[in-house]
Amino acid sequence: MDNNTITQLYSELELSTPDLSTLAARCNLLTEILVDCDSLPQTQPVCRCLAAYLDAFSAELAKSMTDFRVLDENDIPPVHKQEWLQDSTEAQCDYCRALNHVLLVSHFDREMLPHLTGLLHDIAHTMLADLTVVRIH
Repeated sequence: MDNNTITQLYSELELSTPDLSTLAARCNLLTEILVDCDSLPQTQPVCRCLAAYLDAFSAELAKSMTDFRVLDENDIPPVHKQEWLQDSTEAQCDYCRALNHVLLVSHFDREMLPHLTGLLHDIAHTMLADLTVVRIH
């Protein structure tokens, strides 16, 4: 990802706050890019951008919790048009933020990079998949 693309991503957050599903999709895309990184200098700018999106997702999630029905794992999604979230979405976001922080500030063996970025991507992908939003018309 070149610097111009990262700048556009930051600009998107400065202009307005995208909805939760868009933020989750952006986080997932950034983690896909991280999986392809093979050195610390490549990961740093992507991690900084991901941190901005994860922070925006976390803030929007906290702000929007009253607009959603939170479902436990065993709940059946409502049939009527209502927005809903999986119970684990907030925890998944926190796990992503923690792993991203590790990638930003920690010194780790280069052999661990693909495992850390892969785990981060798996959690972000699950967060996106679990974020099932049915829009109220």
